[in-house]
Amino acid sequence: MKPESNCKQSLIDGLLAMGLKKEIIPSLIRTMRICYASDPRMKYLITNKEIHSLGWNDIELNSHILKLSIACFDEERMNS
Repeated sequence: MKPESNCKQSLIDGLLAMGLKKEIIPSLIRTMRICYASDPRMKYLITNKEIHSLGWNDIELNSHILKLSIACFDEERMNS
């Protein structure tokens, strides 16, 4: 297993600080990546609606988490 990038670790730490359980974070990040892929300029309120439509009804992302996730997804894309 490869170590997490600083960006991804910051995202995980931010999601943990929001009270999310460590076990569900990878699935949520995958869902966030799907939303980002569909519209990279999506604002956090729209992203929340998209995430809710995919079954994550108890999750409310803030703009900081969304910006951090976008930075991580861009970093992953550039490194692949």
